[in-house]
Amino acid sequence: MDADSRSKILIAGGTAAVAVGTYLPWLGTNPELPPDAQIPILYSPGMGVGIERFDVALLCAVGLVLLVRAGHRRTVARSATPLAVGLGTLIFPVYYLSQSTLTGFSATFVPALGWYLTITGGALFTVAGGLELQAIVRRPKAIVSP
Repeated sequence: MDADSRSKILIAGGTAAVAVGTYLPWLGTNPELPPDAQIPILYSPGMGVGIERFDVALLCAVGLVLLVRAGHRRTVARSATPLAVGLGTLIFPVYYLSQSTLTGFSATFVPALGWYLTITGGALFTVAGGLELQAIVRRPKAIVSP
């Protein structure tokens, strides 16, 4: 499989994962809590199904990757954009979990499927951009003969 095909598959997988991940809930109640645990009644963005506040920004970032890839051929921008969006898509969900003491891996509200899919999509974008950027940096220079 050549590098361009691999990159297309990674970008398509990342796009699908982020699109579905932003639609699905990011938080759910911790199933490890005891049956008599007091669970606060609160709603924060990411607890419901559908597109909410931050989801629009993530989807716009994915759209930017697709737009840049459609318009450019073998440039640094074409490689750097998925890398930057992928890193941002990896960092934002982690930041989102750290915003409250009620959210986390062992807290009252734990990451749900949407959170994991978004992280996976960010990882796929990061790998695709990194592999393309590495191929551009390692590309041999043309030798001009007299």
